Amino acid sequence: MTRAKTLARRAFIPLLAVFTALLFGAVVIILTDFVSLALLPTDPVGAISGAVGGVLAGYGAMLTGAFGDPARILAALESGNINDIATAIRPLTETLVVATPLILAGLAVAVSFRAGMFNIGVEGQFIVGMASASFAALTFTFLPAPLLVLSVLVFGVLGGMAWAAVPAILKVKTGAHEVVTTIMMNGIAASLVAWVIRGPLRYEDIGGGFNVNLRTDPFPDAAMIPDLGHLFGIRSSARLSWVLPMAIVAAAVVWFIMRRMRLGYEARAVGASPGSARAAGISIGAVQVKLFLLSGALAGLVGIQQLFADQGFLPAGYEAGIGFTGIAVAFLGQNSPVGIVFAALLWGVLARGETSLQLETDVPREFIIILQGLLIMSVVVTYQVAKRRLFSRQLRRAADVEDLRDAEASVDIERAGEPGPPREVDR
Repeated sequence: MTRAKTLARRAFIPLLAVFTALLFGAVVIILTDFVSLALLPTDPVGAISGAVGGVLAGYGAMLTGAFGDPARILAALESGNINDIATAIRPLTETLVVATPLILAGLAVAVSFRAGMFNIGVEGQFIVGMASASFAALTFTFLPAPLLVLSVLVFGVLGGMAWAAVPAILKVKTGAHEVVTTIMMNGIAASLVAWVIRGPLRYEDIGGGFNVNLRTDPFPDAAMIPDLGHLFGIRSSARLSWVLPMAIVAAAVVWFIMRRMRLGYEARAVGASPGSARAAGISIGAVQVKLFLLSGALAGLVGIQQLFADQGFLPAGYEAGIGFTGIAVAFLGQNSPVGIVFAALLWGVLARGETSLQLETDVPREFIIILQGLLIMSVVVTYQVAKRRLFSRQLRRAADVEDLRDAEASVDIERAGEPGPPREVDR
């Protein structure tokens, strides 16, 4: 029962933040509905109904764009045609495709944050990881498909770890702040990968009629991550691949490390109080390096979905901003692996809902950016309010316990001052 209350309390803050953001988002939709606002002086009832209808239409379009049309999904299920079902739920699969790299990016940020470190370099680490994975895909073409895919994943992990090792060592050996070093490493990574694409990995299989200098050669089919539709006999129409289960497994592994292994205990101790952790015999530097390497390993897999399940090559200027979005996802998920999975899904809903919002309503596309900002601000406010209320509640409980102890002590003193029973004197 206590565990259920704890889980409910932890889920309450993000849920309240989402509700608050949606509420303020509704206010933004109403304020931008100039047609309904113009009717307010002459027809207030019509203006209110129009504004409410605009809010419902906006959020309805977002949900339809992110999860699909319910009527179409039901019709496809009734038909029993597997390809019709796949087409009907394609918006949902596209939402999962968007959420997949965000899960890995959020986990990469959360791992380092557990020890009180801010890994702002997830962007650069996943760019270098994708360059390393592309090198493996284009070099080890003699390997069979399973081994080639495995080598792609391993090289992606190693690339991210290598790039994360630099700020980790600088922090431990010189005390350089990881925020500064990781931001600088992001810029270096973008330039380094741009040089790699124009140099060692430049396009060699030159066709005709288009510019091929800004990408690598196409990856062999054996290096591509298979999609999940083949398991059910669905034609290759959805981009949902095995990277999604891999991301969920990564979240489970991170949870196990942080909750059931010594490294997770040491990380929480270092993050809570470095001085106490040092006094307990924990090597702070070793913990920080290990967590940075784990963070880099997760970051190195962020771009696998886009490159090896969709595009099939590494383009120049591949900076999708996913690493920075992962900071927001980790923050929204309260650095919990389970929370990050749901936060990434929510972010995917907002990203996919943007297109439907533009096509089906008059709400401007900038509303999605506003809603994302409101979401982050709501998390900050609700978290701080909940933290203060919890702290004040703990103070009240401590005061009640102290009053009880004082009362018990006074009773003991009164009893000690009372005369005892008369003693018989021996004669």
